[in-house]
Amino acid sequence: MGRRRAAGARLAKAVAAVSVAALAASSTAGCGDLGRAELSRGVESLGALAAQGQLIADGVARDATKSTYARVMSKTLGGEAEHEAEKLADAEPAPGLRGERDAAVQIAGEISQLYSELQTFPSDERHGALVQRHISEVKEEADALTERLTGEEA
Repeated sequence: MGRRRAAGARLAKAVAAVSVAALAASSTAGCGDLGRAELSRGVESLGALAAQGQLIADGVARDATKSTYARVMSKTLGGEAEHEAEKLADAEPAPGLRGERDAAVQIAGEISQLYSELQTFPSDERHGALVQRHISEVKEEADALTERLTGEEA
């Protein structure tokens, strides 16, 4: 039981650190004109939200996270992903960025849905493993989109 608590504490610290980064990145994107830099910051925040989802899903998959913690964090972070999707969808992309903006909205929606899955099944190891695998794929999509937008490796 001591290992589970230690793993849970490490998970909580990692999620908290990534949450701060995600909030900082997401607070800069908003409605109105959406340029490459703003879109890039929004996608980076989605990558951070996906990374947090990987940590939470890993804890669920290993039965190393309390279901209450997984449920509350999933609700909170899923709401952040949904809010990011709304902000991006409401913004008018700069010329040539509509496809990238639409891809970012889709990524945000997928992240939100995966958090919903964790929120619904916070103590189901099988669901945790499935979400972990899928959210890793979504994070790779976000990283690839960031790379396309910035020309730098994510």
